[in-house]
Amino acid sequence: SQPLMGVRGLAEHILIGMQRGWDLTDERLRSRLDRIIEQADRMVHIIDHVRMFAREAKNPETTSVEVNDVVRSAVEFLGAQLGARGIQVKFELSEDLPAISANPFSLEEVILNLLTNARDAVVDRVEADPKGPPGHVMLSTGSVGVSPGSGVSIDVTDNGGGISEAVRAQAFDPFFTTKDPDKGTGLGLSISKSIVEQFDGT
Repeated sequence: SQPLMGVRGLAEHILIGMQRGWDLTDERLRSRLDRIIEQADRMVHIIDHVRMFAREAKNPETTSVEVNDVVRSAVEFLGAQLGARGIQVKFELSEDLPAISANPFSLEEVILNLLTNARDAVVDRVEADPKGPPGHVMLSTGSVGVSPGSGVSIDVTDNGGGISEAVRAQAFDPFFTTKDPDKGTGLGLSISKSIVEQFDGT
């Protein structure tokens, strides 16, 4: 609903300006219309993903997937949210990676889960130490495996507070969470692990 409220606010602002005879220059109008289009595109992106997740969850078909495209799509999905919290997104994506056999929407769900966890960890750390370094999240990809090009790695790293050994041991347990009940179900990493294993990954 956030992009929708943004669109409504921008349109309402233009309308009030016209009714009150404000000096709405072409440049100001164009800038607001550009933002309306940008927010509408975000809504289309979100709605498409919700539809795909709903459809693919029942019977995830595997196809040939370019991992870097999935990583970029996930960041596009959450990028505005990360930026609003002052978190910088960095990339180290290896080019010429082999395509992998997976379901792109399920794989994106894994990356979104990792990004959400990274966001929460960074926000918690920055709130606890506002004078510390600004928050960032790094997404990197690379080749792994016995022979070159036989597999692909995806890493999501952040400069949050880290994970203790005790928590790490339980991280994949269903319903285990360190977050408040209204912020996490404890299913994100458990579901992510199942998805990755479904595509013969680890």
